Amino acid sequence: MARASTRGQRTVAPAGGGRVNPVGFLIETYGELRKSVWPSREETARLTMVVIVLAIAAGFFLGGLDRVFSELFTRVIF
Repeated sequence: MARASTRGQRTVAPAGGGRVNPVGFLIETYGELRKSVWPSREETARLTMVVIVLAIAAGFFLGGLDRVFSELFTRVIF
């Protein structure tokens, strides 16, 4: 098996030996959040309703499966 060449690769260690400056971290975080595209109020409300409806539907589906399996095992085992 051939070895990978490491001639063109350079490893760069983080400044400060891996330590993170809390102020610098907050400044970078704020800068990244400014780049984000935030959803509108209407889009947020619509997607929230979709999540609620799907959670309720999944609850009914899983509850129904639980009821079916409960009845099935009760009749077959007992």
